[in-house]
Amino acid sequence: MRNSIRKLFLLACLGASFIIIIGFLNRLHPAFDTLAHFRLHASAGLILVCLFLFFQERIKLGLLALIIALAGFSYSYSGTGFAALHRDSIPDRPTYKMFHFNLLWLNTRKQHTIDRISQLDPDLISISEASETWEPFLSQLSARWPNMAHCPEGHIRGGVKILSKWQLDPSNDYCGDFGSFQKTDVILKGGDRVTLGVVHPRWPWPASGPRQVDSFLPVLSRLGPDALIAGDFNATTWSWGVQRFADAGGLSIHPGIGGTWMFGILPAGLVRIIGLPIDNVMSKGSVRILSVQSLEEMGSDHLPLMIEFQIQ
Repeated sequence: MRNSIRKLFLLACLGASFIIIIGFLNRLHPAFDTLAHFRLHASAGLILVCLFLFFQERIKLGLLALIIALAGFSYSYSGTGFAALHRDSIPDRPTYKMFHFNLLWLNTRKQHTIDRISQLDPDLISISEASETWEPFLSQLSARWPNMAHCPEGHIRGGVKILSKWQLDPSNDYCGDFGSFQKTDVILKGGDRVTLGVVHPRWPWPASGPRQVDSFLPVLSRLGPDALIAGDFNATTWSWGVQRFADAGGLSIHPGIGGTWMFGILPAGLVRIIGLPIDNVMSKGSVRILSVQSLEEMGSDHLPLMIEFQIQ
């Protein structure tokens, strides 16, 4: 029995180490990037294995595993709540709020979500999986958020939308295939122009998410000087897919949002700790993000985000 347990822990050590190490090769092939999504969880599991190895007096192996685990954690730290970034607001500059949410096309709490958005009263709303079943509910928001940009998906899950209290300029709009990426310009107070984007590519390899990101790169290279982009990237904060998107647009990835997705089976408190941070926020130029906070569960398998920002 003791030998079986020892073998089990050794296998766990090898498996977690493999996920972490091969994930560092994620720029070479999207399959490696898929494994890198679980780098943080593999690192946490490997630390537990290290404790067992030390207890078994396998000191050298335990130290090697610990080094691998710490390397994995350090390269995924930006996606954890420990890296949360909060900035003080600039006096005499207006502060704006943008609500971002993957609605989930089969959400059974649609009216609750609409009521909560109205209560939060953000300046801007970016949503994905805005399916036809959501339309009667989203129409309730049109009086307060009359300006809209919509990139339809054409299938049952629905596309992405941006709703705004402020005027939108559609002259530079872009709509990616299958509702994967919508961008438009918003004119804020004093004529400040910001490119807004909402992103929802498909899953990582072997699904088509990486190919969709490839199709965004020419558009991102022509992104305006000031931009704010949020989305369900279906990819973690530290992944090469998210970094490649940001690099192409000259965008900075906001750190420390924490977990936002875990199959919709965990309470929000646990999702923030052990969920995957696949809802990400990026900015560019004069857009100064003050904070990004995940909100309470609203019937989706994702947590909503509230983004506060200023134009500096």
